[in-house]
Amino acid sequence: MDAEHSENIVYGRNAVLELLQQKPESIEKIYFQFNTSHPKLKEIVITARRLKLVSGKARLEKLSLIAGTTKHQGVCALISSVTYYSLEEVLATPRNTFPLLVVLQGLDDPHNIGAIIRTAEAVAADAVVLVEGKGSPVNAVVHKASAGALSHMRICKVKSLVRALELLHQCNVQVLAADMEAELNYTDADMKKSTAIVLGMEGSGIAPEALQFCDHVVRIPMAGCVESLNVSVTAGVLLYEAMRQRLA
Repeated sequence: MDAEHSENIVYGRNAVLELLQQKPESIEKIYFQFNTSHPKLKEIVITARRLKLVSGKARLEKLSLIAGTTKHQGVCALISSVTYYSLEEVLATPRNTFPLLVVLQGLDDPHNIGAIIRTAEAVAADAVVLVEGKGSPVNAVVHKASAGALSHMRICKVKSLVRALELLHQCNVQVLAADMEAELNYTDADMKKSTAIVLGMEGSGIAPEALQFCDHVVRIPMAGCVESLNVSVTAGVLLYEAMRQRLA
């Protein structure tokens, strides 16, 4: 018999498969055992990959620890406690007269995601946009790093970064990114108008397919020896510049 789900964990082959079929958007990550020879485990793995959900292999001991029981049948799904909004919803009911959004391409460090959500809430941004199946799930570490801001900030999940940027353009939202090679200083970009700040992955930066949708690429001057800022610090600099311009 398959186990029922607890508040944030679903375990057992039938239970996880049903969740994948009925509410895949609620899944943050799926853990499955190294040996996936069971037909239903194979189906779960194939379905998760097709839906581009974050998944990973785990030893039976870790699965038991996550599920809180040894009756997990080789699979556990972490369920988000976050209510996700669509990008269309946020743009239809903006917090600001001229919306301000942060788009995260796929950050792997949950501390960075939490810090960005905290800063976005501090400047009263409209939403933080995440790409489904990319980067770290919105887990307990993100909650803690956001220092409670996650409860107040609207979080969007989109299936495609490119389609999200296309929608922003259609809604007259300018797309802005940061790059140390850019010529435009970040203080010279007009952020009083509707703006979406796109932040790339740690290390590799913004993907080329995303850059082609950017209306402006700005530079944050560096006077010291380091080449770049941490992505959450970059977010803070740009978001507070947007707030400074809007208050002025």
